[in-house]
Amino acid sequence: MTDASRSRSLPDLLVPQICLRPDDYAVYFDFDGTLVDIADTPEEVILPPTLTPDLARLQQRLGGAVAVVTGRHLADVARMIAPTRLAGSGLHGLEFSFATAGPVEPLPPAIAPALLARAVALAASHPGVRLEYKGPILAVHFRQAPEAGPALLNTLAHLLVELNLDHHLKEGRAVIEVIPNGTSKATALREIMRRKPFAERIPIMIGDDRADEDAFTVAEAAGGFGLKVAGEHFRHADAAFQQPAEVRSWLSRIANGRPA
Repeated sequence: MTDASRSRSLPDLLVPQICLRPDDYAVYFDFDGTLVDIADTPEEVILPPTLTPDLARLQQRLGGAVAVVTGRHLADVARMIAPTRLAGSGLHGLEFSFATAGPVEPLPPAIAPALLARAVALAASHPGVRLEYKGPILAVHFRQAPEAGPALLNTLAHLLVELNLDHHLKEGRAVIEVIPNGTSKATALREIMRRKPFAERIPIMIGDDRADEDAFTVAEAAGGFGLKVAGEHFRHADAAFQQPAEVRSWLSRIANGRPA
């Protein structure tokens, strides 16, 4: 069996194991490009009508051990999947939500005004580039101007040095995010995994871009799995899922007890 075919068959092999021993597993997933299809802007994402009830059933089947690990604000995800409520982490590990607790700690200060001003000017110089202000994180979207990606990355990297900011850049799917140092989806997953009902379970992390690779490393080090979704970052030949629809179908099979 090739590495590619092994990667694609792994989700199918996991389904009956999870259905048979649901208390042994915890499932974590990114949101955009993983659970839902990528849209031109984050606000234009559309949720299939079956997704929210499937998430509720999955959460019940796994005893609550289902969480979202995203770069979005958790409030955005909560609004879209309501009335289902999931634990998870937003803003690349800067905010958390659990069934019995609020945020782990206050969010760090908002992005530096000097950087924001320079970023506004940078976006204005590239038609189609859009800024998304998330408080402590700044996302620079270039889906409508894909040719601008390398120049944006280079300029932002130089700005962090010039302004002496304690931040790093993380590339996603047609987006570059400016994130405070010391936080990532890896730190997010570690924090969730140490809490009940996630503690001492086999972690399965599903994601579609470079930021999710950090969390894959954590899941695999704990004896679990990092499952890739094909797209602009992961090649189809290397991915366990070819598109978010396959992820949703996989989650639905577990949620509804359909191992075959």
